[in-house]
Amino acid sequence: MKHATFDPLIEELKPSALVRRFASQIVCASSGKPILDIACGAGRNAFVFSSLGCSVICVDKDLGGLGAQQLRLSRTSLSDASVRLSPYQLDLFKDPWPFGASQAGGIVNVHFLLPALFPFFESSIAPGGYLLVETVPGCGGNYLQLPKAGELRFAFERSFDLEFYKERKVGPLSFDAVTVQLLGRRKECSR
Repeated sequence: MKHATFDPLIEELKPSALVRRFASQIVCASSGKPILDIACGAGRNAFVFSSLGCSVICVDKDLGGLGAQQLRLSRTSLSDASVRLSPYQLDLFKDPWPFGASQAGGIVNVHFLLPALFPFFESSIAPGGYLLVETVPGCGGNYLQLPKAGELRFAFERSFDLEFYKERKVGPLSFDAVTVQLLGRRKECSR
């Protein structure tokens, strides 16, 4: 699949390279349904999808950074993309998951990993939609919050065709931790 060319302002936001790589593919498969950007922060990844014409529901506990970014970019070439972002305040640790079955065209989850959300991701992504997950990098003590080797593959391979999966060992040799980048397409029937 051909990679999209993004507005220089998008690049200024420093979106994930993995998001840039697969954004067009994710948008094409979303079938007009919104993409959920989980733990969106200031929207650096959400703007990639909205600039490609997709609606994005930006989920985070604190939406201040996203609001400031939307305001800043509303007077630029990204004003149309800014309008396609819908902020949704949610404490991902405490609040109930608000999205129904097959409601999302895809889910993007970058630098925030909460395995308790995995069953909700599976349910909320429409068949044929994509899940993109990228863990935090393995810097400093980050390895303490990273999954074990094979953990994410095992969590998603039943319901998703993993089209891209990369693990990298991090942390002390005695500690089983990996960074993960994955792109999975929701299977038509997972049972």
